[in-house]
Amino acid sequence: MKSEGAVFKTRLIVFNFAESDRMRLGVIVTKKVGNAVVRNRTKRWIREVFRLNRDAFSRCLDIVVIPRRSDLSFGEIKRDFLFFAEKYNGRISNIPGKTL
Repeated sequence: MKSEGAVFKTRLIVFNFAESDRMRLGVIVTKKVGNAVVRNRTKRWIREVFRLNRDAFSRCLDIVVIPRRSDLSFGEIKRDFLFFAEKYNGRISNIPGKTL
């Protein structure tokens, strides 16, 4: 997916994405984010935001989410996820393969 998709970066999260036939989510949380408890909580929050907001996208995507920091809150994850959805639905949907 990485070779055929695109990248969208916010200050807190990196989104790798490619168009697909269904909505799918992948989560990568590295050890630099924190210990196992923090990493698992971050993954749960990302999955929950995806579950609640998957209808925010106009097309089906494969999305890989990579958080950059350890002190993320649920609200920050949701804000960045919805910002990505807004940008994808508007300006960046017609240029796959570009880094944005």
